[in-house]
Amino acid sequence: MNALWRLARSGARAHVPGLVAPFLVIALAGVLVSGTGVLVESGLRSPGEAEFLVALALSFTGTALLLVVFVVSATVSLALRQRQRDFALLRAVGATRAQVRGLVAREVGLVAVLAAPVGAVVGLFAVRPLTPMLRDADMVEPGFTMSLSPLPVLAAVLFLLPVAHLAARLATRGTLRTSPTAAVTQSVVEPVGIGRVRRTSAVVVAALGLAAALSPAVVPGALGSATAAVSAFLLIGAAALAGPALVEWMLHRVDGRRGGPATRLALANTRGFARRLTTVVVPLALALGVGTVQATLDDTLAAAGARQLEDGLHADLIVTGEALDADTLAAVAAAPGVDVATPLASVPADVRTDDESGWLGWEPTQMRALPAGGVVGTLDPQVRDGDLAALDREDTIAISRDARLETGKGIGEQIALRWDGGDLTHATVVAVYDRSLGFGAYLVGQGTPAAHGVDVAPDTVLLRTSDPSTRAALADLGLAVTDEQEYVAAADAASEGARDLSTMLLLLLMVFVAVAAANALVLATAGRRAELLLLWRTGATRRQLVAMAGVEALLTGFVAWLVGTVTVVPAVLGASVGLLGLAVPPVALTTYAALSATVLLIPLLTVVPVVARAALAPRDPAAA
Repeated sequence: MNALWRLARSGARAHVPGLVAPFLVIALAGVLVSGTGVLVESGLRSPGEAEFLVALALSFTGTALLLVVFVVSATVSLALRQRQRDFALLRAVGATRAQVRGLVAREVGLVAVLAAPVGAVVGLFAVRPLTPMLRDADMVEPGFTMSLSPLPVLAAVLFLLPVAHLAARLATRGTLRTSPTAAVTQSVVEPVGIGRVRRTSAVVVAALGLAAALSPAVVPGALGSATAAVSAFLLIGAAALAGPALVEWMLHRVDGRRGGPATRLALANTRGFARRLTTVVVPLALALGVGTVQATLDDTLAAAGARQLEDGLHADLIVTGEALDADTLAAVAAAPGVDVATPLASVPADVRTDDESGWLGWEPTQMRALPAGGVVGTLDPQVRDGDLAALDREDTIAISRDARLETGKGIGEQIALRWDGGDLTHATVVAVYDRSLGFGAYLVGQGTPAAHGVDVAPDTVLLRTSDPSTRAALADLGLAVTDEQEYVAAADAASEGARDLSTMLLLLLMVFVAVAAANALVLATAGRRAELLLLWRTGATRRQLVAMAGVEALLTGFVAWLVGTVTVVPAVLGASVGLLGLAVPPVALTTYAALSATVLLIPLLTVVPVVARAALAPRDPAAA
């Protein structure tokens, strides 16, 4: 045991340049994981509207952890691939599989133990500049401050150490499962193709990805569209599993006969080292695919919400204000030309969406409270089952189809509620409707929260009028009055803060993936020093080597762009069909163009300078 630790420390010191990339990526992953932990902990420790922050942070955490697993695994695998010959030689001189596996695990463990805490501590403070954006998005109260404790650091370290360890085991699996002599040979020449298990796994994961993209056909609405967005992760996972075979197949479709020596040499290198190319293509494709899908999903949700609100409102004028009192409501109803006045209130509550998940099963929400007598003629949430008139009874609730799928509750069943942080109560489902993005996931009668001691103060009044002078008369009362189009536009603008926050969180994820991809490209290129020296010794000029690097960089960027784009299409189409029906999807073209340019430029800005520096360096003939 002590001998293995000494050997691991010696190996780590001897290969410091090759371990810089895993150190940097694990440290960045620590920043990301710790930062999300701060958001979750801050929301849990803060009262009031910070519950929405918990929901946001938990959603963001799922995406962030998936990206961390992808990127850390790819980087560790690439770093250890540079050492494959060393491990094969250890096997050849008598080291057992367990000894080599233990040695690799200890080396990677040393790097992770140093990098993860450093990044996690930075994450404690790096997330604090998001506080103003959280306030602007109404996720937290004005006096909100981020918590400061060691728990996010501990959580980040406990998550990253097993991830790094598992990545190390997977990276050495090919070397350890073959004979020592075959392992030495494969350390120089990559094996062709992929195994049967990996090929089957790739097909299964790809099928799951396509099934997820088609899920809105069975589960329409926001839930089905969110499931469709997950297909991007699954399809990129399938591309990673099939990577060597897929990359080799794509590159063999490129005709290099018309190019010069540099082009033919670049094609030969990329075709012959498809496994090495896959480890850098996957992070780049991941950045393009996930970034475009998330940005497009945000735009699609906004467009669907505006459409549902516009289709569901049937009011000539809309009065808005904070806590409209009884006298104001009476004055509005008595204004000249007002035929129907429907006051609406917004009431905070917690809904238990999962009876088996404890505190994690509670979801904060804002419920629309409808007046006694209903909303006939002014508001239509598109009821599919039941009747909104039943909301006049106490402890009743109407739920959207998305909420029905999420809670598993239907007509006649009871949903657990907590009104404004109060005691547990239950409400019976009396109606199911469609337009949840326009009117919220839950509707109640104003008598239900009032019966539990909640102050129900209307903030919106929908009006049907028959006199053009009504708007001027209401404005004379000092009230804010809009028509339907102005109200929908104002509601869309009010959600800009939440979209800006979502964009910032997405940008942080993309920066992490982009830095990791650039890091991987530098690592992969720097590990080819002996290969470049051999090419130079056999007649390649420095100009040809640099030109070859440029062609390889373009091929790498193009393959990553193509894989990322292919994974985007099913997810975007599925999400759009689920929310907007058969319509042209609102693709986030600006985001797609920016990420496409990034994917194409990163290889050029990393591979070419490294090769140019190596090509211009003084040559030691003995090194060849």
